[in-house]
Amino acid sequence: MRFRWIVAAIIAASLTAAAAPLPSRAAIVGDAAVPYSATRIVTVNGKDYVGKVFAIPGKQRHDVDINGIAMSFILDVTGGKGVVIVPSVNSYVDFPLPPLLAELDRHRLDRHAVGEEPIGGLRATKYRIDYTASDGTRGDGFLWLTRDNILLRMEGRIMRPRHRPMTMTMRLEGLKFGRQDDALFAAPKDMRRLPYEALEMLLTLRMKTRH
Repeated sequence: MRFRWIVAAIIAASLTAAAAPLPSRAAIVGDAAVPYSATRIVTVNGKDYVGKVFAIPGKQRHDVDINGIAMSFILDVTGGKGVVIVPSVNSYVDFPLPPLLAELDRHRLDRHAVGEEPIGGLRATKYRIDYTASDGTRGDGFLWLTRDNILLRMEGRIMRPRHRPMTMTMRLEGLKFGRQDDALFAAPKDMRRLPYEALEMLLTLRMKTRH
């Protein structure tokens, strides 16, 4: 799988949780009403990516190792944008949230609730997802949300035009509620800003040298 699609899958698992910029506060899927941290396990086409998630209302940070490279995804959920930080090359990249994520909000999901289940000791509502975004990308599966809008679990597929489907799961473990440091949700000022293509090339080369 190309590095670009690995990153896209990690973002998607982070963000069944996002919405495009709106003039007023929306019920955004996964934008938790309370601050928390947890361990997050994402599985993409059978491969596990284990990391940490930190969240406050409106923002999230996901730290994960992708093929031996440490990366942090900082998400401005309500702003519809994010930053990928790669400390090993002292660089970061800005990115817009993909349409599949930017167009899905909780009001849309509420019509597709299929019941309640306990997840990690918390009560969660299970929702069915079958949505095709404006760019033709389709999401199909299930997700579990708490009353406070925490995305506890996800199972499904992402299907892109002219590409093979990606099978994905995500779950949280060791959930802890409490205040999070504001510094977690901003890129360090001494890092270089790169276009995505340049960062992808650097990281692809680093991945090849590891094998």
